[in-house]
Amino acid sequence: MPSSAPLHFGRRLRLAGPLGPWMGNVAAPLAAPQFRRLWLFTCASNLLRWMELTITSWIALQLTGSPWLVALAGVCRAAPLPLVGPFSGMLADRYDRVLLVRFAQWGKLVPLALLTGTFLTGHGAYWQLLVVSVWLGVSWSLEWPSRRSLLGDLVGPELLLRAAVLDNATMAGTRVIGPLLAGILLAMWGSAAYGAVVLLPVLALVALSQLATRRDIQPAQATSVWQQLRGGFAYVRREQTIWAVILITVAMNFFIFPSQQLFSVVAEHVLRVGPVQLGWMGAANGLGATLGLLFLPRVSRIGGRGWVFAGGSIVAAVALGLFAGSTTLWLSLVLLVLSGFGHTGFSVMQATLVLSHATPEMRGRAMGVMTLAIGSSPLGNLEQGLIAEQWGAPVAIGSSALLCAVIVTLVAWWSPRLLRPRPTPQPAPAR
Repeated sequence: MPSSAPLHFGRRLRLAGPLGPWMGNVAAPLAAPQFRRLWLFTCASNLLRWMELTITSWIALQLTGSPWLVALAGVCRAAPLPLVGPFSGMLADRYDRVLLVRFAQWGKLVPLALLTGTFLTGHGAYWQLLVVSVWLGVSWSLEWPSRRSLLGDLVGPELLLRAAVLDNATMAGTRVIGPLLAGILLAMWGSAAYGAVVLLPVLALVALSQLATRRDIQPAQATSVWQQLRGGFAYVRREQTIWAVILITVAMNFFIFPSQQLFSVVAEHVLRVGPVQLGWMGAANGLGATLGLLFLPRVSRIGGRGWVFAGGSIVAAVALGLFAGSTTLWLSLVLLVLSGFGHTGFSVMQATLVLSHATPEMRGRAMGVMTLAIGSSPLGNLEQGLIAEQWGAPVAIGSSALLCAVIVTLVAWWSPRLLRPRPTPQPAPAR
């Protein structure tokens, strides 16, 4: 557990004015040096994610001209999640989570460096994008359960929601900066934009260099891997709230998040714009997520975490469905901002609900099952890619988004515990 030293650093970063009562002392977890290091790492890792996704989707479209082949790159990136995720969650409960995250960063650095070299020397090809996408997918799958579980290791339960907000603030901020920067680099350098991306795993490794985690949990080594996996699935299935979060996560990752891969197709074929405007589209989604963080504490106090999670998911889906019908760039940007706003409720409360309901010794495996749920996205990429190839990207995005809104509503309705407020732990007295 982190030190109980006074949180002067967090207090200095408290938002002033009318936003102060809304956000509270949101920066309080940054008072812990270990959490600061993890937060800096997360900034670099998320910036890498959004820059790479934007660059790869645009280059794939330029190389092939096919929406289906653009979506296939997303399939390759997400395909390892259902295969690796449950095992990586189990590993997060058995081994040092920091070492697992470091290993995953090397799994990003090496393929990106090789891909950069092939494009800089004029030997880049579409099949290389697919191979690197698979490699990156394995690395993300290994990293995600360990990194998310570290939130619970490095802060106490009273700071868990704030830590999750900060974690998602980096996601939201990099969703603005990453696509904007990627679009500018694509316009200036073309495929050589990968040269800037390859620096980010290096920065992530630097941030991790001084990170060490102290864990009181000592999992029993006598239990086999398969027994631990079965135990993790059984545990998640028994916990109604966690199970509802898993089901909604499947819906969001199958129907909503694959649409990001088709933004390049919408930009070129529907809106008739270039890579810079593609960057605006990705940034608009991130801007909405950033704005959502400002309202999240007040909304969560009014409706509870489950309501924010389900309601945010529905808002994100409906706004994305309306975006699919837009043929104007500025209207599209506004709708993407609204979709990103709703996405904040989903992404922040997803981890918060699971980590707050799971026992400490089951956190890694619960997050591993969550990774498996996220692994539904390659099927979503296939589905949307096939529909986009036959009837266009707007039909693929719109039909998927509206169906997702219906599914989330039904899951929330059938899971009353998800919508039941859970008492927030009170801060421990100062020592």
